[in-house]
Amino acid sequence: MQKHHRFAGYALLGLVLAFGGSARGQNQFEEAVKQLSSDNVKGYLQPFVDGFGSNLNSGLMRPVNMTSLGFTMKVEVIAVGTLIGEQQKNYNAVAPYPFNQTPVQTATVFGGPGTVVSGPSGLEYQFQNGQLKTRLMPMAIPQATIGTIFGTEAVVRYAAIPKMDNFPHIDLVGFGVRHNISQYVPDIPVDLAAGVFYQKLTVGDVFDAHTMNVSLQASTSFAIFRIYGGAQYETSAMSVHYTYTGPGATGTSLIELDMNGGNRVRATAGLGLDLVVLHLNTDISIGKVTSVSTGLGFGL
Repeated sequence: MQKHHRFAGYALLGLVLAFGGSARGQNQFEEAVKQLSSDNVKGYLQPFVDGFGSNLNSGLMRPVNMTSLGFTMKVEVIAVGTLIGEQQKNYNAVAPYPFNQTPVQTATVFGGPGTVVSGPSGLEYQFQNGQLKTRLMPMAIPQATIGTIFGTEAVVRYAAIPKMDNFPHIDLVGFGVRHNISQYVPDIPVDLAAGVFYQKLTVGDVFDAHTMNVSLQASTSFAIFRIYGGAQYETSAMSVHYTYTGPGATGTSLIELDMNGGNRVRATAGLGLDLVVLHLNTDISIGKVTSVSTGLGFGL
């Protein structure tokens, strides 16, 4: 893959998380962030944090087909993506001293060229360019489900990938449970389950993220097809920590910032297909941001 196609390759068990066809190397992205002051880094990265958190909280709603007792196991690859709109491509930023401190609109990480402002003595300053030329922020996630005991199954996500070339190291761990609650409601026309899930992800030396969600899920079957959906409350947070290298940097300017993803509540609707040991599903989730998810699983 050529350098200009190599932004942010997050390999999760051999799968590449690629942010758009014109993306660049992960090191360039980290270096771009390090040149942002504490006044501007939040606005530049907020759409990235929103999409990242929504992606991690996706792919966890599934058809409810848990028995009260019996062995089941399924291994899946979950492909998720958050849609990027025009409103997520710009933010208001402030140029460093001695430039005018009036806020100007410039590119976020998903935007185009950074705005150029003029200063004293003919000086010019250009804000950071956008790094991701994409309308969809994608991610691929490995997931395993094991059950069931008293209608409860465990859901696990895990990956530990060392640094490779321009790709940073990746550490992902996630765990949670789903519990069949329709077993307590006789003659209910749909299957119901409640779920809770937590995960933590470290990417390179700059980003740490963690998410949590609780959900109520429902599904019904028609032959080999399953219609499912539900509601979910979720949180996501990302810690950004780096040494500032932009204008006026002294080499000791440490910036640490905690950012929260904007998505809190989502509604999900999806369709699944069960072919004995092969399981396919796709869904869409609508909240502050819109995310899509597709899963390919094998197991009983």
